[in-house]
Amino acid sequence: MLEAAVVLAGAGAVVWLTLRLSGVLFMVFVSVFAAVALEPAVHFLVKRGWRRGAAAGVVFLAVAALSLGFLGALAPLFVQQINQMVELIPRWAADALAWVNETFEIDLTELGIDDVGADIAGGVQKVGGFLVGGVIGLTAGVAGLLILITTVALFTYYMLAELPKLQRSVLQWMPEGRQRRALRIWDLAVEKMGGYIYSRLVLAFVSAAISTTFLAILDMPFALSLGIWIGVLSQFIPVVGAYLAAILPAVVALSSRGPSTMLWVILFLTAYQQVENFVFSPRITRRAMEIHPAVSVAAILIGGNLMGGIGVVLALPMAGIIQAIIAETGGRHKVVVERGAGAGGAGPDETSQAGGPDG
Repeated sequence: MLEAAVVLAGAGAVVWLTLRLSGVLFMVFVSVFAAVALEPAVHFLVKRGWRRGAAAGVVFLAVAALSLGFLGALAPLFVQQINQMVELIPRWAADALAWVNETFEIDLTELGIDDVGADIAGGVQKVGGFLVGGVIGLTAGVAGLLILITTVALFTYYMLAELPKLQRSVLQWMPEGRQRRALRIWDLAVEKMGGYIYSRLVLAFVSAAISTTFLAILDMPFALSLGIWIGVLSQFIPVVGAYLAAILPAVVALSSRGPSTMLWVILFLTAYQQVENFVFSPRITRRAMEIHPAVSVAAILIGGNLMGGIGVVLALPMAGIIQAIIAETGGRHKVVVERGAGAGGAGPDETSQAGGPDG
């Protein structure tokens, strides 16, 4: 009875401690995946004579520069589009009202609907003013986000810079056989994550280049920024990324060039997505992670429920690593049931018995 009470108390203490440290555990978990994602680049530099700490620092600076460049390319676009929409909404509403009056031979101006555009624009301005005025109130949230990013970056950097020491510290508690298996699993995780990141980067570059070229042909404003937006979102947000990426270019096309240009943008992005799915992606991701579509959707749902937006981004590489680890460590056996046996066909044993000498 005493032993059971001690076990229950220990389990309760573990659960309580896990809940209390959930934020720290979350940051460590994200840092581990970030370290696995960046390890191929660091290893590439280390093999060419770089010190591991310097290699990790250079990779971090490169990732930070790319992230800041992405945000810097998009910030003017969002500001310009908000201002343009505030100016154009009344005109769109007036055009729609004129079309309804002319088509259905009615006069909606008597109902005061002709002022709806100005009301919407005023509402947009009020919402914008509310958001701007609420920035001060969001200081704590922004500070928390910066603390999260800084902590994850520090964890990730030290994991990368001190990886050999960290591995030795963990492996010394394992027998020799388990040490080899643990190192094999780590190498497999790094290989799969590296293949995933590499394939996504290549596809993002191809998508951004083709999209930028097409948008420039249409004389769209911010063609390069929109192309980068399409490339990044369509590749690093699973399943729905391509559709989310198409919304902003469509809005920009509508506000700057009209409905016909918006239709061309939507048709192009839809057609390109099909070409990418059936031509580019199979060739580029041939040696990367292969995940069943049903497993992909399930992984995205689970990752989103557990960790929100970060979980959605990490869902596919996480699923690929788990799948590869299971395939590497689990044994496989020959399938002995012939096709059709489940539908009433004879299995191997039944077949051999039927054809035996006593048949």
